[in-house]
Amino acid sequence: MTAFAASAPLAAPDLAQTFGGIALWGTLLAIHVILFGATLVSIFRPQLSSGSRKRWIWLVVLAPGIGIILWFASGRPATRNRPSNA
Repeated sequence: MTAFAASAPLAAPDLAQTFGGIALWGTLLAIHVILFGATLVSIFRPQLSSGSRKRWIWLVVLAPGIGIILWFASGRPATRNRPSNA
């Protein structure tokens, strides 16, 4: 007999823990993908020089965790509050 045949099937608490872990990591992955996409869109919107935009994109792609945090902490140009014509 092989080791796989001798092992018992997963018990209910083991399945709950497994599905809980899958749900947790799936949620974290979804949040990361959404933040990554929002960061790339945010980089393309402001008026940045071509070189600056390329550097930010490379940083976000090569080091996503640090790049996303740095972009939202210091990379975005200051927004100007324009008075409305109303």
